[in-house]
Formats: sequence, C-alpha cells, structure tokens
Amino acid sequence: MRTSGGVAARHRESVLVIDPVARAEGEDIDGRQVLDAPGRRLHVCGRAAEGLAALDDIAPDLVVASLDTTDLPGLRLVEALRARWPALPVIAVTATPTVAGAVAALRAGASDYLGRPASPDALAAAVERALAAARATGAVVEAKVDGAERYGFTHPLSRSPRMIRVFDAIRAVAQTDATVLIRGETGTGKELVARAIHERSRRRSNPLLGVNCGVFPDTLLGAELFGHDEGGAHGRRAGVGGAGVFEMADGGSVFLGELATASPAVQVDLLRVLEERRFRRGATLVPVNARVLAATSIDLEAAVADGRFREDLYYRLDVFPITLPSLRERAEDIPVLLHHFLADAAREYELPAPAVTPEALAQVLRYRWPGNVRQLRAMCERWVIQCRGEPLRVEDLPPELLGAARPATLFAPGGALLFVDETVPLATLTERLTTQLERAYLHKLLARHAGHQQNTADAAGITRRTLYSRMKALGLEAKDYR
Repeated sequence: MRTSGGVAARHRESVLVIDPVARAEGEDIDGRQVLDAPGRRLHVCGRAAEGLAALDDIAPDLVVASLDTTDLPGLRLVEALRARWPALPVIAVTATPTVAGAVAALRAGASDYLGRPASPDALAAAVERALAAARATGAVVEAKVDGAERYGFTHPLSRSPRMIRVFDAIRAVAQTDATVLIRGETGTGKELVARAIHERSRRRSNPLLGVNCGVFPDTLLGAELFGHDEGGAHGRRAGVGGAGVFEMADGGSVFLGELATASPAVQVDLLRVLEERRFRRGATLVPVNARVLAATSIDLEAAVADGRFREDLYYRLDVFPITLPSLRERAEDIPVLLHHFLADAAREYELPAPAVTPEALAQVLRYRWPGNVRQLRAMCERWVIQCRGEPLRVEDLPPELLGAARPATLFAPGGALLFVDETVPLATLTERLTTQLERAYLHKLLARHAGHQQNTADAAGITRRTLYSRMKALGLEAKDYR
C-alpha cells in the first residue's frame, strides 16, 4: 500500500502484465512462475486500455507490457505508461525482437526489452533489476507522479496572476469534452496543460496520445492521425487495419502539437473530425471518440489572414482558448522555479543542489529566457552537474546569460525579492509588485496562524470572505499551512 507523499511502507510488490495473448486471469501466462513469485501480487490485463484504466487501483511496482497489443501497439503503450507514472519501471516484451526495437524501447523509457517467449532466467533477472532499481532510487513512492509538478507547473510554484488564471481555466474546462486551443511560445508548457486537462477529465482512464504535427512530412501526418488502408504506402505503424492516433485514443484525448503546420488536406480531415466526429479512410467512414487538445506557438489569426490556415477550422478549434505567458512575462516566478528545478535535478542526479549567490540570481533575472520554462529547467540540470554542491556564481553562468540586458532587480528588506521591469507601463509594474507583496504578506500571516482563516483575516484587518477571495486569486490554500 502506498503512502501519500513519501516512500511507501513495505508491502507485497505488485506486478501488472498487459498482454493480448494472456488468457483469463488464473490460467497460465508466459513467465507466471517468475512473475507470481512469493511476496508479489500478479494482475493480468489483455488490452492496453484495460491496463491503463487499472493503474490507479492496482498501483503496480512494475509493468510487463507487450508491444503487440492491438489497441495501443508498438511503443505507444510504453509511452502511455510513462506519461501516466513517470517513475514506474516497464519491461517491454515482443514476439518480434530486433536490435533497433530494443534501442527504441529503452529510449522511450522501458527499463528492459525481451523477446518472447523469454527464458525464466532472463525474465527473472529483468524483473529483479527493475524492482531493485526502483527500491534503490525511491521510485516506489506515491503512485501517480504529476509531470506538471516536476516541471514547476503548480500553484505553489507560481506567484503570477496570469498563471493562476491558467490554473483556473484548466479546472473549468477539464470536466467537459470541449475542444481546447492552447497558445504560447515554445517551452511554456503547452503539453503539460493538455496533460493536466486530460488527467482531470472523465477520459483520464483512457489514453492521451500526442502528435507533433511539425515533425511529420505532409504525406505521413495524415497516416499518423487517421491511419491507412492495410498494406498501404505509409504502413509503418503496426495498428490493426492501419489504425491512426484518433482510433488508438478511443475514449481518451488527442494532443495535436504545432497544429498550424498541418497541410491543407490534413486540415480538411481535422475539420471533419471536429464537425462530424468521424473521418474518411478510403471508402470507410471511421467514427471518432477522442477529445481534441490542440496547441500552437504561432499567430493563428495571421495564418488565417495569409491563407495558410483554414478559417472554419480555426473557429472549430478556438472553443476554449488558453494562453500561456512567457517566462519573461511571469518573471516573479523565476526565483522559486530556479530553486525548485535545482532541487529536482539534484535528486535526479544524486548530487547536492547548489546555493545561488545574489549576483548570479540577479543575472538570471535579467535574462529573457527565449526557451521559457523548458530552457530554465535544462539550465538548472547543467548547473547541478557543473557546480557539484559549490555555490552558483556569476562566473558559472553561460555567455548568453552574462550578456543579458534586463531591467534591474531590487532586494527588499526581509529578503523579499522584487522584480522591477522598466520596459512595462507603470500600471502593469505596480500590479505585479502589489501582487508579489500581497502574496508574501498573506503567506506569512497564514503560516503564523497555521492556516486558520478567521484568525488570519482578523490579523489582516479584512473579512474572511475577502481573505478567501484573495487566497484563491493568489493560489494560496489554507491546508498547506496546517
């Protein structure tokens, strides 16, 4: 049984097998004598969707996943498992093992790759390696690790009113099936927004499958999304009857990254999916039961005006828009994100997290971060490896940060860091600074009164209703202080 926020207490380790050739549970399966060893619990599912739906209930310590499932073939199942539980060990098995397949599986996050039928010794060794690594690194922890938290995409890690409005929008739209258009620069977290919406939706027990439209040639993107006639020219996917992403995500969600790069022909097919919930493949009309979460980093209105993007498709997509601010537009979040990412990378690489000198922090704040949160996280990983526990100083920063020319920062009494950006209007700057000070003030009061809202409101000289409203706007929760 897993605990809610720490290393699990010792328990019988649970193994989940997802395999289309597995017979009814209780009958024989390949390797049962290894997998169903004393001290373990074995669960068998014949379909990928069934296995994914059972994750939260079973809370497995290890998954043995077939790459030959009919409903989520190839590496799709491994990717779906890793997306749901990033720390979960997955052993990939296949009836057609190849060297290239092994490389691809390990890159996708599998802990091991075996051909079937695997010898008992090989399977036992792979299982023990996976479980031992999980125990040693503390991977057997809280069942569901939220990727959004890992990348600093949570309320406690944001002081920005704009980001708090994004969190509110995610909560508002998640329980509907509305199409969502997520806008923002590269690296702002568009895929994390899509994942947060899916994980809070009624479809969360089914797959969330993503396609980066920008990496596929025109001739292949359509086959990736809508499949192909069996034996067709683009039959590089192993899906039944050439199934595409929309069919494999049945009952779940499809994330379409950089949708604006799709060809006119694919845009027509996407419009049909959104309007009619089906698409045409050859002479067949294929029904669609998948929610569409689309993302773009370009100006879609300009693309429509230039004739590069269909206007009718734009309006079908723009049902519920969410716009993510760039990191330079939420500069008040940089200090807390910086320390969060340093601590996270230190845990990952088993190295001490470096302290940050005030001079280095000031320079980090002056940089414009064109790669946004993704770039900041990557830089923090570099610094953890580079510093080896020594403080991060200005001389440790790369040339692009040393040449940064951002407005100054102000270190206020008491250690509060205020970011003063002289490139914005005074009203905008005043709003940002007021928000920073108000959040710091209420944070300290809530901590002093252990989250008791009436006492906090009395100390602040406001009503409890006003306190609740301000806490909601600032992303503060009383339970965090109890």
